Amino acid sequence: MPRYDFEDGDLWGNMILSDLEAGASAWIYWNMIVDEKGGPWLVSEVHGNPEGNAQHPVVVVNRQTHQVSYTGLYYYLAHFSKFVRPGDRRVETEGKAEKVRCMAFQAPGGGMVAQLVNSGTQEARVRLAWHGRVLPVSLPGISITTLRW
Repeated sequence: MPRYDFEDGDLWGNMILSDLEAGASAWIYWNMIVDEKGGPWLVSEVHGNPEGNAQHPVVVVNRQTHQVSYTGLYYYLAHFSKFVRPGDRRVETEGKAEKVRCMAFQAPGGGMVAQLVNSGTQEARVRLAWHGRVLPVSLPGISITTLRW
């Protein structure tokens, strides 16, 4: 069965951040769209994929009702794919806030994007500093926030 819960996006948001920190220059996700049963999928004897295994799709389409559901992964992935564009370069960030991660990117023209992921269940208040200016930001629990300037 597919995962519908928004909180599942946090797992993937952190995975994207970790992969980019490790040097990845792109991130692609395989299970873009599945049906209400989590399929179709390939059952592979070699890989041992069981029938009915839990899928983490971006979009779920119910074949019976034609309802389209966007998962937490959809929204987290959308923050990266919409605001971090080809040619943007990751810039170093520093600081620490419990259960909060931040990654920033600079566009070739000089614009900046910061992705902040709050994996905690409570609101987190952080301060983003850039060239002597400080922006206080309130991050809802289990969320991703994009800042552009």
